[in-house]
Amino acid sequence: MPRYDYLCEQCGPFIQWLKISEVTDSVDCPECQKQSKRLYSAPGLIFTPQALRQRIERGVEPKVVQKESHGHHGAGCSHGHAHGQHAPARQHGSKRPWMVGH
Repeated sequence: MPRYDYLCEQCGPFIQWLKISEVTDSVDCPECQKQSKRLYSAPGLIFTPQALRQRIERGVEPKVVQKESHGHHGAGCSHGHAHGQHAPARQHGSKRPWMVGH
């Protein structure tokens, strides 16, 4: 339910929670039951700081990273596993079990 602000001339400002279909330009004050007019104000906007906004915008698309060419598909593979269909069996505990591929 949206919140609406009203002003009673006798009691001051008060808040009324109403369904959109129930909103009118005036309602009875909950204290003195006198007709009170609705107050109109700017919407409550939250502004994101520029530094945070830039970080979010940069994070939307992945960075393009180029692979270094070290003769990657030859015998000089030095990053802890073998390439090809028949990889050698690992010793128990040498790799984490969830790191099957890499």
